Amino acid sequence: MKEGSANLGGKIKAHVLSKNIYIITGYRTPIGKFGKSLRNVPAVDLALVTAKHTINAVGVDPADIDFVVYGHVIRGGTGMDTARQVALRAGIPEYVDAMTVEMVCSSGMAAVITGSTYIESGAYNLVLAGGMESMSNAPYAITSATRWGVKLVYKGYLPVRDLMVNDGLYDPLNDMVMGEEADETAKEHGATRDILDWIGYESHRRAAAAWEKGYEQRITVPVARNGKVLLDRDEGIRIDTSLEKMKSLKPAFSPDGLHTAGTSSQLSDGAASMLIGGEEVVGELGLKPRARILGWSYAGVNPRRFPYAPVLAVKALLDELGWKPEDVDYWENNEAFAVNSFLLNKYVGVPYDKMNVHGGAIAVGHPLGMSGARIILELVNVLEIHGGKRGIAAICHGLGGASAIAIEKV
Repeated sequence: MKEGSANLGGKIKAHVLSKNIYIITGYRTPIGKFGKSLRNVPAVDLALVTAKHTINAVGVDPADIDFVVYGHVIRGGTGMDTARQVALRAGIPEYVDAMTVEMVCSSGMAAVITGSTYIESGAYNLVLAGGMESMSNAPYAITSATRWGVKLVYKGYLPVRDLMVNDGLYDPLNDMVMGEEADETAKEHGATRDILDWIGYESHRRAAAAWEKGYEQRITVPVARNGKVLLDRDEGIRIDTSLEKMKSLKPAFSPDGLHTAGTSSQLSDGAASMLIGGEEVVGELGLKPRARILGWSYAGVNPRRFPYAPVLAVKALLDELGWKPEDVDYWENNEAFAVNSFLLNKYVGVPYDKMNVHGGAIAVGHPLGMSGARIILELVNVLEIHGGKRGIAAICHGLGGASAIAIEKV
């Protein structure tokens, strides 16, 4: 490893893999809206749908899998090590262990990076990796004081925390929700309401077109229960929206804020899985991989400026790879908020027509633990459909961090 040049005085590092590590295949669920079609399906069940389908799609024996790693953020009440729950229920032998990764919105990408790193080290050959989240199933939690006895609540109240907000959407160091911080960052970097509204509109337009053209069906497996399909396409896309409707929305987080419900990612449910393997196992099992993982990076900034972190992660990764932005054919940048795309365009020079070409989290949704894996899978899909070779996916996360990963089609 070496330090990225775009560190602004810090020590942001990127890593280029020393071996050929491949994304063999992968699938995701359709993404359900908060409290809608998937509200009664736990995160583990969503991940299980994609894990089984991914394994079966290439005819791999579950016993050939060496390790399992999934991102998952809102873990309260979901039981021990949810990645291992998925592994055992998917038929992977009990002697194969599993790891659940929590890195807020980067969790799913961190799972893929972790899996690729283990393979590079020689520890494992074939890893099942991905991410899961059911925000609809996020519990409320009462204070730990109740464990030791609450005799009387007289003139007061018993505090209850929403774990979805507390563990996924709230900055405890600054006592702010992430939407407030995104608004601050947008103003600081000169974003306008007009450009953010356009980004939100384009997300919905592109996502709707991707489904209409059959692009998303290539990587999506419906969610069914008891023989009934609950959801077979992303639920949050507004096919009837317009730029005028976007402009009519009120600020969502502060009276003079730049982000609205139409330019912020949706609370959602979903999961994604992919098989990652090294050169040796690909040859031995006769697998035909879809992409090769080239390198990755992590970066951090002030927690209140978290949407800017992907800029630094991407610049460090480009530097380590010896690439310029124009050497990358397509980009996926998680739309936690519209300002994310604005910043990558302004400071890295990523063209809007090469970024999130099938729509982004504003339209399809942002299940926190899933999204990092979803955008990698989407990037593979985009490269295959539109004829590109190289791609970079990036995602910010709460408390001022980000991750990025570079791949190429094979």
